[in-house]
Amino acid sequence: MKSEMTKNERSALVASYDVNGVHVDIDIDFVKSYLVRGNAENITDQELVFFLNTCKSQKLNPLVQGEVYLIKFGTTPAQMVVGKDAYLRRAYDNPNYLDSEDGIIIKRGEEIISKPGCCLYPGETLVGGWCRIHYIRNEKERDAYVEVSLAEYSSGKANWSSKPSTMINKVAISQCLRKAFPKDYEGTYSEDEMVASGAVPANFREMPQGGQVSDEAQSGPENGDSSASDVISSEQRKNLLNKIIQGVGRSKAEVIIKKICANFGFESTHSITVGSLDAVEKLAAVEIQKELAKTEETVIDAEVVES
Repeated sequence: MKSEMTKNERSALVASYDVNGVHVDIDIDFVKSYLVRGNAENITDQELVFFLNTCKSQKLNPLVQGEVYLIKFGTTPAQMVVGKDAYLRRAYDNPNYLDSEDGIIIKRGEEIISKPGCCLYPGETLVGGWCRIHYIRNEKERDAYVEVSLAEYSSGKANWSSKPSTMINKVAISQCLRKAFPKDYEGTYSEDEMVASGAVPANFREMPQGGQVSDEAQSGPENGDSSASDVISSEQRKNLLNKIIQGVGRSKAEVIIKKICANFGFESTHSITVGSLDAVEKLAAVEIQKELAKTEETVIDAEVVES
């Protein structure tokens, strides 16, 4: 059995590129440690290579909370998932995108109706979801239209039980975007589609630090616990800054802090959220080690010159 990767294989497990003016620098160890939800220990090098290269080719930033990540459960193939916000933003940024409409398909009496929005009125039965996207291709205005059946996608669990209209609508939007702009979404699927397909458990919910949460945890914070979307406390911020400063000094710390904020999409350290803190601290540790390695190389080079 092959036990070591070749030099070319190792090179393929590193990705360095720019996304919307932000530089992204990720490698195999970072992805495996911080961007895999589920059973990270079962992820393969081949799956990591696919993830890195798809992120690079599709200009996705995995360091932005919830934009893109890998899901691995058991020994089933890893699934690359793109958050809904990232899906929509890519469409809006595409110069060929014109407009869109979406909603749900309902049965009212004996009539089947495609209506906008996701509000199911009394007396209506939810049948499915729909989406229409207007775009330009070959200098002509075109439409992409998708209808999806609730019976085909609903698991009847978690959000599919409490928010079926919203869930089936999101599946329709994701599929229609991929139909209108296949090159922009090649090899990617939305989280809702992954849950609906059965590729991941129905009670799975994306969390900034990764992992799987229970149905009870999805109901939100209780007993005064902080939400993942809340900003960190002054004490947490102080501890983070002190760790970086103690590691590399104040001047280099400022560079690292700016890079972290840019990678995660925060305006400043005051915007860091509770849910992102763990990943931020781990990225800070990686950047500190890089700076220390540079310093060590400089010292070695100086000693060589002096000798």
